[in-house]
Amino acid sequence: MLTPVDIHNQEFSRSFRGYDMEEIDDFLDQVVNDYEKLYRENNQLKREIELNEKELTQYHQLEKNLQDTLLVAQRTADEVINTANSRADEIRQAAKQAEENIIQAAEVEAKRRLEEAAQKVREAISEYERIVSDKRQFIAKMRNILNTELSILGDLENHMPDKQEHDLLQTMNVEIGTKEANMPEVPAVEDEGTHSDGND
Repeated sequence: MLTPVDIHNQEFSRSFRGYDMEEIDDFLDQVVNDYEKLYRENNQLKREIELNEKELTQYHQLEKNLQDTLLVAQRTADEVINTANSRADEIRQAAKQAEENIIQAAEVEAKRRLEEAAQKVREAISEYERIVSDKRQFIAKMRNILNTELSILGDLENHMPDKQEHDLLQTMNVEIGTKEANMPEVPAVEDEGTHSDGND
């Protein structure tokens, strides 16, 4: 590309019937001025374009970075939401399991206490039945003892001499001298028909 200096230093060959050199010089000076102005403007525009391209590249990079950042933020947000949902599910499951465990433990404890109460009732009933049985056995034993004693007393009473036999034995004892006449007499046992216990 021609520069203003190239145009300014350009020389033309002369011919017999050529153009007026002063007009050509004046025109070339004007062209040089205009071209120089355009050249400078062109260079300025090139620099501005390069700067704009750099800025545009930076903007593109910034836009890419922003898009990447937004993408990472979106992924992070999705991960946080998914983690929160998973954690919430875990907490709900743990709470449900804990509730079930508490209910199950309460049921087991209630069942255990009911079994203990039932066992105590059974033991109390068994103890009551044992006491009643012991009482019945004691009464039966005492009745047997009393019956035996009454039977012995009855036998003794049956073998005791009546009043006539006693008087006869008393008289015989005195006569044969085996007993003093002034010894106290043994009272004769009365017949059952004449005996009174005070309760009649």
